[in-house]
Amino acid sequence: MEFENKQFDGPYEVSEIQIDQMLRGILYFPPQSFKKPYPLIIYFHGFPQVFPLIEFIKRYKSMLDIGYSLLVFNFRGYGYSKGKISISSQVLDGQKIIEFVNAMVKNEIFDINNINIIAHDFGAYIALLLCSKVRVVNKLLLINPILELKNRVNSEDFKKALQYLNRFLPRSIHGIENIEEFIQMTKNELSKEEFQIEKCIPNLKNKQLKIIIGEIDKITPIVEAKKILRGANIAPDIFIVNKMDHECIQDEDFKKINEEVSKFFKIN
Repeated sequence: MEFENKQFDGPYEVSEIQIDQMLRGILYFPPQSFKKPYPLIIYFHGFPQVFPLIEFIKRYKSMLDIGYSLLVFNFRGYGYSKGKISISSQVLDGQKIIEFVNAMVKNEIFDINNINIIAHDFGAYIALLLCSKVRVVNKLLLINPILELKNRVNSEDFKKALQYLNRFLPRSIHGIENIEEFIQMTKNELSKEEFQIEKCIPNLKNKQLKIIIGEIDKITPIVEAKKILRGANIAPDIFIVNKMDHECIQDEDFKKINEEVSKFFKIN
């Protein structure tokens, strides 16, 4: 399997991808000095995801330089991906991405033993649900994850956040025009066991799990994260970034996170 009309960003071959006319993303390959099949890192973005996909490539460029491919995409309803967002649709999107990866594995593009995910914020919640369903994922890294979704959806702050998004970011995400309807839909989804994090994490099928979280994360406090993760069938390695809140904005914090990412995905 080869992509037509090859394009390059410096030493990296890059291709746009579109899956089922719904999901859009970009796929970067490492420099040509590395041979196929490549290890792969898939990036699951958070909510509301307002940055261009290329920003995530820049952030994890060091992974390309040690031989990884990087696949970043918008879940449906975000950016250029069509459709409306929901928990169920994002889990389905994750499954579609895994199907795409498996097709590439069959064509000896990716290494079946080294398929990995980095997930941020709400993307971490989706990644955990997905990893309770599929077996192909090797390492799962969660950065500032959202784990307690029920409390957040029921809070007045969540409604205010959606109102803010509708007012200032109307083209960034889709499907939350009717806020009350969106919140009720999400509550209905969370009533189903397949979307409840505490029901899914005892059945994780990935091999390794690491969490990077801020010491003063107000969205997912460390105590809450540890309490929820006690139910996981994989003991997580938890790295705490001193004085960091839910969003990483300091260069020093980015440096610490990237050092932990490099350690976790180091190729022996």
